[in-house]
Amino acid sequence: MYRYSETLLDHYAHPRRCGALPEATGAGIARYPTCGDVTRIFVRIEDGVLTDASFQATGCGPGISCASALLETVIGGSVASAMAFSARAVADAIDLPESKMHCADLAVAALRQALDDDRTRRTEQAPSGRIEEGSGE
Repeated sequence: MYRYSETLLDHYAHPRRCGALPEATGAGIARYPTCGDVTRIFVRIEDGVLTDASFQATGCGPGISCASALLETVIGGSVASAMAFSARAVADAIDLPESKMHCADLAVAALRQALDDDRTRRTEQAPSGRIEEGSGE
């Protein structure tokens, strides 16, 4: 049995930024096939700054905690700093057990995919600049 940190448990019991983001400009999804964990992240980028983000996750409590802690940290920063944020930094922030490191990897992978999706949409100059539910897959 795992002994989880108070920080991890708090993010699990009270996840920050959980749910869809109707004004999202990008979305990303990451899956871990071994256990079935899925993390989806939605981002809103304005002038190179990650102004808002949210997540939806299915799987274990540490997966929810990782997405919550990651978004709490990167919102308000530059896209470049969000893109450079590491899974190890997420894990260290919530004292994630090494055996659950895939949860931090998923959160970071979904975030990077969402940031890439935003960049692609801007390049293509999507008419509305918004995404519909179900995008990002």
